Amino acid sequence: MPKKAGGPVRPPATIEDFLWNLHMVLEAYGAAMPLDHLKDAYSQHLGHKCAIERFLVVGEGGLAATLKRIPHIVSITAADDGAVSLRATLPAGTNKDSLVAADLQYRKQLQQRNQAAKDA
Repeated sequence: MPKKAGGPVRPPATIEDFLWNLHMVLEAYGAAMPLDHLKDAYSQHLGHKCAIERFLVVGEGGLAATLKRIPHIVSITAADDGAVSLRATLPAGTNKDSLVAADLQYRKQLQQRNQAAKDA
């Protein structure tokens, strides 16, 4: 469970709020977090349910595949035994404004790639 204390936080109203909460939980954990601990750690740290499905589509690939779509927020590693762990991609101490800026930059990159693919 998270190593740094958290307190109750209001449930996220926007995707940016959710991404910030996710970053805070991963940063507070203080080490690589096993994927199957994410929802419990989130609930314990923030005081509300991790409703990832409200903000991100969780498809057939499951939670790991969903989190791979936000590499600017979550870094995923898989061990030889298949165990998947998570870390915050952004540096410790990142503030919400920096996270939102990183998210906007990532979205712009995706739009540029998609446009380049259409133009090709």
